[in-house]
Amino acid sequence: MADERNRHLASPGLAWEPGRTPCATRFDEVYYSRENGLAEARHVFLQGCGLPESWRDAEVFVIGELGFGTGLNFLATWELWQRTRRPGARLHYLAVEGFPLSQTELGECLDPWPELFEFARGLRRVYPAPQRGFHRLFPGDDVYLTLLLGEAVDMLGQLECSVDAWFLDGFSPDKNPDMWRKDVFAQIVRLSHKGSTPTLLATYSAAGDVRRGLDEAGFDIAHAPGLGQKRDMLRGRFRGGTGTVPPKVQPWFARPPAAPARGGRAAIIGGGIAGTNIAYALRRRGWRTTIVDRRSELADEASGNPVGVLMPRLTAAPSLDGRFYAGAWRFAMATLEALADKGAQIQRQRCGLLQLAADSADEQRLAAIAASASLPDSAMRHLSAKDASDIAGVTHAHAALYFPQAGWLAPRALCAALAEGSTTVMNFDVASLRHANGLWEVIDHGGRVRLGADVVVLANALGALSLPQAAWLPLAARRGQISYVPATAASAALRCVLVYGGYVTPAHRGLHTLGATFEVVETDAGNDSTDVRVEDHAQNLAALKAHVPGFFENLAPDALAGRAGVRCTSPDHLPVVGALPDRDAYLRDFAALRHGQSWVRYPDATYQAGLYALLGLGSRGLVAAPLAAELLACHITGEPWPIERDLVTALHAGRFLVRVLKRQEA
Repeated sequence: MADERNRHLASPGLAWEPGRTPCATRFDEVYYSRENGLAEARHVFLQGCGLPESWRDAEVFVIGELGFGTGLNFLATWELWQRTRRPGARLHYLAVEGFPLSQTELGECLDPWPELFEFARGLRRVYPAPQRGFHRLFPGDDVYLTLLLGEAVDMLGQLECSVDAWFLDGFSPDKNPDMWRKDVFAQIVRLSHKGSTPTLLATYSAAGDVRRGLDEAGFDIAHAPGLGQKRDMLRGRFRGGTGTVPPKVQPWFARPPAAPARGGRAAIIGGGIAGTNIAYALRRRGWRTTIVDRRSELADEASGNPVGVLMPRLTAAPSLDGRFYAGAWRFAMATLEALADKGAQIQRQRCGLLQLAADSADEQRLAAIAASASLPDSAMRHLSAKDASDIAGVTHAHAALYFPQAGWLAPRALCAALAEGSTTVMNFDVASLRHANGLWEVIDHGGRVRLGADVVVLANALGALSLPQAAWLPLAARRGQISYVPATAASAALRCVLVYGGYVTPAHRGLHTLGATFEVVETDAGNDSTDVRVEDHAQNLAALKAHVPGFFENLAPDALAGRAGVRCTSPDHLPVVGALPDRDAYLRDFAALRHGQSWVRYPDATYQAGLYALLGLGSRGLVAAPLAAELLACHITGEPWPIERDLVTALHAGRFLVRVLKRQEA
């Protein structure tokens, strides 16, 4: 039975009161004031948290909201931010919602505010299907909206950031007590800060239990005049809580110090899917990025296939990798749409993709994936053999999963679009890295030096193992070959990508792409690993024939062209994302893990200052890289993580060292 945590969230039951005031029937509560919801949002939350004055000098300002509702508070905040922000500053708005509206319902609730029309349109464009988990969205160039869809205490418990202002806008305590529990207040305390600019808080509620609960948690609370018929409200300033919840990040996964908030310089080693995605994520934040690659062109190694298939990697049973790849799929689709909106020329076919079952047992596995609801119905459907055959244009004997947003694209064109605005240094084979006076030097085999990078990101796949700083990573090489096959009368009928272990794309310019082999090779196998082999063409053809016979019955493998590359994988098939640990310090500081000592006794992890990695993408780089790069950019800048903490730690490079220690290995 599918894990209930992966299922769609319940509806709030939208209804309309006289005067077109939206109401959640589940709580018998209106979403905003019957008199003037926008004026209420501005008075209670914006003025209540001292905005815009509180963010005037901020490079990054973080707002946490409990109760996203119709998004009206967010739109009011975004509109004010656009008028008053510091040039180059960024707003992170993180909002918890346990009973989200649908996209259509959200639009209806925002129609009464024509002055916010453009902002509402931006929100509707990125608003997700109601699914549990974190959703990082980009409604504006300098605005990052992260929706935390699920129960408040669960979502806040997975969040890692430092919040500057809290909007507590859940339904009233007597209607929705779960939003006002002590353990929710404890998480608010964990995510708040003291100092010269302490976290501020505002709520429409003036209930005595709320005031006492926030005071006990660590906020100095004062009554303030409400708006209209609402007599008063509460405002607060964080003084520090005596019962503060301890950090939930284990010390071996502790965050490294953030790099410069603005105007930093990053040297990115590797010009493929990984490197260009992190360049794109950092440039959004005002960083100067230099991509260094040993080839003469971007995406000239494993990322250089002319066709790349876009497909999520989902699991039937609940798992960390299944959750990561479901989130990565959503984020990758949003990234492609954002690039298209900005005019990027990326050759792409949204022709859909069918993941075919091999037999009746495999049908049950695919049915379990569909039942897990790890993607919304608009993105994934379980189809009968007949329905799948009708969509594909060719007959298949078993059921399938259908991904209507999937298809294929040209990876080189994608990398070029992502790298736009970055400096590129080509034909530069990195031999060593040197850190001196707070800056990194990148040195090639001829002794040439690139100077002046605040951070270095290793995005060069297996090439990272040639550098001492990363040589300990347990990365592995997997050779993959694709085949180009001329279309036949039968194969020309294919209308979408078919995946069956291998894959075949619809004909484009008279050719299908078949792929791909997945062969274990030595990490230092050299150029022989990229030679095109007749036996691998035969393997690709045989895999297709076993699942979709009749396309290329008499085709000789030695008549085909193709391309081979070497992918970089990790032992657990998850990417490696984040700061690179100091291996010797890890083995010294956490040596007692062999004896099961409590983690609170350990110091925080020691990292190699300013050195980061985005590696191990395997065969899912097109899907995994955008979200992995967004996470890495947040590691570098100290911004809120875009995914849940347990997923972040599952991608952490230190996981391999911790596993070694826990297994009591030398």
